Amino acid sequence: MPLIEQRLRCFDPADFWFLGVPQVAHSSRGVMTRFSSGGAGYIISRALLPKLSTWSPFCLLQLLQHAGGTGMEDVSLAGCIWRWGRVEVVSYADYETEVITSEAALN
Repeated sequence: MPLIEQRLRCFDPADFWFLGVPQVAHSSRGVMTRFSSGGAGYIISRALLPKLSTWSPFCLLQLLQHAGGTGMEDVSLAGCIWRWGRVEVVSYADYETEVITSEAALN
């Protein structure tokens, strides 16, 4: 936890942050959603959390109406945050120095 806390210090909790490892999902309708992979974890800033709690009933209703309540929670959450707050996922990692994407990059 101390390393995570140290890494996140550069993000002001008073700003709207939706942090994670950005991914892209495509729907059968051709809609593309940028989301933060739940497997890698995602972080919502202190300022964004109260807004999200206000939006979540509307997002849940839409999810129930359109998908019967099924689907990937990380994609649904990202769609909700974008739809209501126009906040996109931002990577919390510096890919140049903090992420190993292949064995070649490691070497």
